[in-house]
Amino acid sequence: MNPIRLIVPTVLVLLLAPALLAQSLREGQSLREATVAVRSAGYEPQVTKRNEVTVLEPRLAPFYHGVASGDPMTDRVIIWTRVTPEPNDTEISVTWRIATDVDLTNVIQSGTATATSQRDFCVKVDVTGLSPATTYYYGFVAKGRASLTGRTRTTPTNDVDHLRFAVVSCSNVPAGYFNAYRGIAERNDLDAVLHLGDYIYEYSADTTSYGGAIGKRLGRSHQPENEIVTLVDYRTRYAQYRLDPDLRALHQQHPMIHVWDDHESANDAYTDGAQNHQPSEGSWTDRREISKRVCMEWMPTREQPDGRVYRAIRYGNLAELFMIDTRLDGRDKQVANVGESAPQASRDSLLSPTRRIMSQAQETWLANGLTSSTSTWKILGNQVMLSPNTVNPIDTGYLFSNISPILAFFLRAQLPQLREIFESGFYGDVWNNYPAARRRLRDVIVTNNVSNVVVATGDFHSAFVWNVVDDDNYTSQPYAAEFMVPSITSANFDENLSSVQQTATIAPQLVETINRTLTANNPHLAYVDLVNHGYTILDIRPNAVQCDIFYVDTLYIRRLNERRAKSYRVVANQTMTWQESPNAAPGKMQQDQPAPPEPPVISSVQYDKPSKVTLLGFGPQPAQDILYVSYVSTSSDQQQGNIVDINGRVLDVKGSQALSNGLQSLSIDVSTLSPGRYEFVLVQGSDRIRMPFIIKR
Repeated sequence: MNPIRLIVPTVLVLLLAPALLAQSLREGQSLREATVAVRSAGYEPQVTKRNEVTVLEPRLAPFYHGVASGDPMTDRVIIWTRVTPEPNDTEISVTWRIATDVDLTNVIQSGTATATSQRDFCVKVDVTGLSPATTYYYGFVAKGRASLTGRTRTTPTNDVDHLRFAVVSCSNVPAGYFNAYRGIAERNDLDAVLHLGDYIYEYSADTTSYGGAIGKRLGRSHQPENEIVTLVDYRTRYAQYRLDPDLRALHQQHPMIHVWDDHESANDAYTDGAQNHQPSEGSWTDRREISKRVCMEWMPTREQPDGRVYRAIRYGNLAELFMIDTRLDGRDKQVANVGESAPQASRDSLLSPTRRIMSQAQETWLANGLTSSTSTWKILGNQVMLSPNTVNPIDTGYLFSNISPILAFFLRAQLPQLREIFESGFYGDVWNNYPAARRRLRDVIVTNNVSNVVVATGDFHSAFVWNVVDDDNYTSQPYAAEFMVPSITSANFDENLSSVQQTATIAPQLVETINRTLTANNPHLAYVDLVNHGYTILDIRPNAVQCDIFYVDTLYIRRLNERRAKSYRVVANQTMTWQESPNAAPGKMQQDQPAPPEPPVISSVQYDKPSKVTLLGFGPQPAQDILYVSYVSTSSDQQQGNIVDINGRVLDVKGSQALSNGLQSLSIDVSTLSPGRYEFVLVQGSDRIRMPFIIKR
């Protein structure tokens, strides 16, 4: 969810386009239709670069997407890679090893795995037999070439005195460079990276859509260009993200513990649907399951037999992580029309005691885990804002005194509509929309005297620090402490306001109005920043937890220039109230050696510079009704993809067409073809890829 996306366009209409709004309303248009008119008239940069996130680096071949690790335990960890196939590959043998040194000579475990088209040629190994609290290095070999060497770390057993995690969310490729990921990659004392979701975004590359204009200017447009819906679309979008060198470096250097939010599937998703899924896009159930499947293929997440993503990871007696799923596991649809002017039907639905943000099974699992945990700190990896809050009344004094009298006069007449928009953003897709579920969580914590609960939250593209209090008493004693991480790149309040040329000059006043409104109405809010991007370091010790908030200085140049903005600390076994700390938490005394930037040279096998068109993936092998193909083209020359039979005859099959450059995905309907042998032929100038495949039913 991006609440700003809902708030900003309507604010623009209300504040900056009174003539357009008046004309639209006179013509019978709704406020939402008027909003679209203003939003579509925004300024779009005309400079366009070649898409730099689809560049294949020959030094990494055939492991263009690097390596990753995740979900560590005391004696095991997941390691991951992907082998880019050649046209004749149906499966690829991959060897792996894990060692205690960067040269991979002191090998602790090793083995062989198989990359297949059924898993998009991704390889995941759950390596066992490891020692606790130990840094390991690992790598893969296939086709006579070695992957990058990765670094990972297992969890400790009992006596632990210091843990450090980087906490992140909301990384949208078109919105800018992943400089925050690079900053995390260069740290050497982290136990893991906690990713709270929106690892990818499903939107198209259309410059009128989410982040599109910036992506066009930077050469970071989404690939494939369409909104992703099919299996090959989701796989191709992950492939694009994992070609980013900064994200690749983060995965190489640290294990990741990830849980999905909505954009791994579709915006504002819930169990039975999503705001960004329409009937014309097919079955939501199919799309949801495809998104979950591809996430498990591409992410170093330990897969559960029942397909759930919520899980607990224990770091000895110091902390236990509860990675919850408030998105796709049992979540009821969001109630619209919430707030002070909500109709009775909406109020009744919102306040239903059976309303859920997670399934009963997950709720029971979480309650049992919290009450039985023997670790000092209980950390919830949570998608959407947990803390109750209100945006009423809107603090308009600052705004009215810092904008023109004409705009101030117009806005006063529109305050009820403006309030509804703010309420939708802050009450719509968050725990505020599920008050009964939040009360049940509170009751578990309070009734069972569960101490030291810290909630790490993503989704909102902004940094918040909350003392979590009762819904109906904002001055009550907090039962948990919550911090929300800024986005890696996804657009925040000032960027959305500044993206329209006419509003850029007053964006600071609008942002300050929101700041003042939140601060005035919410005494349990310790800190808010609506404009910066970055990440949070969560430093955990037996006596206290501290969150250090780091911001990068730009998204529009690839560089690392970060600063610590604020630090907040909560003390163990006391009231869960954040106190500002003047200094960042000291790092660990032991600094692990980074994994090297170049893959080991193990043979004379060389990969030349990729041709104008390179196959990235295809399958399944054998095919039945659909053949999936993804490829990268670095030329603007026209391409053509065709299905041919064993006699070389071109067949008229849906999906055989003139193709586009960049990183593209195809879903080719082969259901009308008889079982047998065929080829998919991709032609671009003098380059030709011939991919044999079999249809078997």
